[in-house]
Amino acid sequence: MTGNRPIAEAPGPSAPLGRALFGLALAGLALVLSSCAGTERPEGEPRHVIFISIDTARADAFGFMGSADASTPRLDELAEESVVFTDYMTVVPTTLASHTTLLTGKHPHSHGTPRNGFMVNRENEMLPEILKREGFHTAGFAGSFALDRRFDFAQGFDHYDQEFEILVGDSGADQNQRLAEDVTDAVLSYLDGLGTKERLFLFAHYFDPHRPYAAPAPFDTIHDGRGREGLVPIPELVRMAVVEPELASREARRHVAQYASEISYTDEHVGRLLDGLRTRGILDEALLVVTSDHGESLWEHEEFFDHGRTVHQSTMHSLCLFRLPGGESGGSRTDEPAANIDIVPTVLSLLGIDLPAETDGIAVEFKDDEELPRDRPRFGQATKPWRGVETDITWHNMLKSRCIRKGPYKLVQTPYLGTEELYDLRSDPSETLDLLGTGEREAHSVAAGLRPVLVEWARSADPLESWFESSQKRETIERLRSLGYLQ
Repeated sequence: MTGNRPIAEAPGPSAPLGRALFGLALAGLALVLSSCAGTERPEGEPRHVIFISIDTARADAFGFMGSADASTPRLDELAEESVVFTDYMTVVPTTLASHTTLLTGKHPHSHGTPRNGFMVNRENEMLPEILKREGFHTAGFAGSFALDRRFDFAQGFDHYDQEFEILVGDSGADQNQRLAEDVTDAVLSYLDGLGTKERLFLFAHYFDPHRPYAAPAPFDTIHDGRGREGLVPIPELVRMAVVEPELASREARRHVAQYASEISYTDEHVGRLLDGLRTRGILDEALLVVTSDHGESLWEHEEFFDHGRTVHQSTMHSLCLFRLPGGESGGSRTDEPAANIDIVPTVLSLLGIDLPAETDGIAVEFKDDEELPRDRPRFGQATKPWRGVETDITWHNMLKSRCIRKGPYKLVQTPYLGTEELYDLRSDPSETLDLLGTGEREAHSVAAGLRPVLVEWARSADPLESWFESSQKRETIERLRSLGYLQ
C-alpha cells in the first residue's frame, strides 16, 4: 500500500446504509420490460437467463476493455452484441462471498457469507429460487470447490453439476476444480439430454484464471513462447523481490503472461459455449450476463498474484456485459457506476419480477445519459487476512480493508492496520498516488466527507448466521497422505 495514515472514526453509529440503496432504483429500459408471472411475455422480454462467471478475471485482461496485449477474440466479439459496463466493481474479492452476492443482490455483511469455506444461509433468497418459482428450469455448473453444494450455494438449482477432475495435490491445485473445456462440455451435454424447456436459467462458472496459472497447450505459449518452462514459483518470486527487484520484475512478467494465457484459454471455451447456445436456439432468446467475481493483483499493491487482502482496483474492477435478446443495443457502452449487488435487481426488473425485500442493489441503466447521477456511493470489503483479524463479534470482515467509491474518488481504510488512503481514479486508475500523502488540503476535505459514510456502512453489518464448513480440509489431508505427501 502507498498510504499510511491513521483512520479517523466518525462520531457515533447511525442508521444502516446498505439496504437503503434498494430504494434508489432508476427508471429506464430495465423498468419498461414488465410482465406478470403466468401471462404471455411482452415482445422483447427474455425467455431464458444465462449467467457466465469467469473467476479471477481482471477487467483490463480483455481486448474489448482496452487491453492491447489481450487475446480474447470470442468475448471481444460478444461485446459487439452486448452492453458493456466499463465502471463495474465487485463488492468483495473472493469467490464464494462474491458469487453469493451475485445471486442475492446483497453485500456479504447482509447475506452473511464472509469468505470461502463458510455456509450460505438458507434464509437468503437466491436468484435460482426466485426464477424456479416463476417456472424456469434452473441448472448450474461449478468450476471449483469454492462453489460446492456442501456450502449451500446450490439453493434453487434443479440440477447442479460439480464434477471436479483436478483434485487437491494435482499440479499444485489449491482446491478441487476443472478445466474450462470440461465446464463447457458438461453444459452442452446436459442441454442435449434436457430437451427443450420453456424457460431456462443457466449458470456456468469458469475457474481457470485462478492460481496456479497453468493453461493447457497451445495456450501456455501464446503470451510467452517459453510457456511455464523454468518459471520461478510465486513464493520464491516474492522473496526475490526484496533482494533482486529487477530480476524479480522480469520473472513477474512471465507470470503475468501465464495469467493472460489462462484468460485466452477460458475465452476459447466460453466462445464454444456461446456457439452451442446459439445453435440450440437458446442464445437469441436469452438475457446473457457475463461477469467476473473479482480480479487479480498481479505485481501491484504488495498483494502479488493473489486477491482478497486489499480492495484496490486490480481486484475490485471486474468484468460485466449484458447481451439482450437478439443482441439489442449491441456494441454500446455505459460508464454508469454499477456493482455485483446490482445484477439481481437488474435481471428481475427486465423480467418484470418483484425484488426480494432485502436486496442491497439497484436496477441499473443500459445507456449512457449525461443526466444520470454519477456520484452514487459504492462499497467494498476484503476477506483476508484471517488469523488475528477476525475478532469482531458482529462480522468476520469488520476489521479488514474496506472502501467507498463516490464520483472519481476512492477512500480505502484498513482498520486492522490503522491506515487510510485516498485515490482519484479519474487521473490515477492504477492507484499509484495516495492523495492523503501529498498534504493537499482538498484531499483531506474529500476524505472527511467520505469517511463517515464508509464507517457508517461498515457499522451497518447485520449478517445472517454462517459458519466454517471444514470437510474439505479433512478430505485434503487424507488425499495428501494417500499421495505420500504426509506421513
